[in-house]
Amino acid sequence: MTATVPPAPISRPAGGRHPLGRQPAAATLAPAADPLPDHVLADIAAGIATATPLWEGLARHDPDGRKPVRLIATDRYEVWVIGWTTGQNVRMHDHGDSAGAVVVTAGRLTEVLPDGHGGRVERTLAAGRLRHLAVGMVHDVVNRDLEPATSIHVYSPPLTHMTYYDDACTPVEAEAVPAERPMLGPATAARALHPARGWRA
Repeated sequence: MTATVPPAPISRPAGGRHPLGRQPAAATLAPAADPLPDHVLADIAAGIATATPLWEGLARHDPDGRKPVRLIATDRYEVWVIGWTTGQNVRMHDHGDSAGAVVVTAGRLTEVLPDGHGGRVERTLAAGRLRHLAVGMVHDVVNRDLEPATSIHVYSPPLTHMTYYDDACTPVEAEAVPAERPMLGPATAARALHPARGWRA
C-alpha cells in the first residue's frame, strides 16, 4: 500500500559542501555541469526503456547482490540498467550533485522516503512508472516482490559520489562512484533516442 508522499524530501543544495565535510578524490570528479532539465532526463529514460534490444541481455538479476550495468556515458548524462531480485535494496542514499530519472521496465519496486519526522513513507514504482530524482533527494529503493524487477536510471551530470544515511537520516558514509566503461557507445544511444526513427532491432 502506498502512503502519502511528503511535500519535500530531505535535500541539500547542489554544489554545496559535502555533508561529511569531504569530497572523493579529484580524479573521480567530472567537470562541473548543471543537470539536464527534468523533461530531458525523462525523455532519455523513456526512450532507452523502450529500446529493450539495447539492454535486456545486459540486465543482471543476481541473488547474491545487485550488479548495476553502465550502459551509456556522455559529458552531460549517463544511463544504467539495474536488475533487482527479492529483498535487494540500496540503503538510504542521495546522488551527490546529480539529478535523475528512473523508469521501472519489469516487475515492481518500492521507493522509501524519509517523512521529515523520523519516519518513512513508501510509494510503489510499477512497470512503466517514471520517477524524477531531484538533486540531493534522499531515498532507498527495494524489491519486495517475489519476481525480479528491472529499472533504467539516468543521471545528469554523471554520478561522481553518493552519500549514505542511517535510520535517523544522518549522513554516515560518502562513496566515490567509479567511472565504469559504458557497454554502449553514444552513436547507439543516439539511434535509439532519435525521435523520428526510434529503435529497430
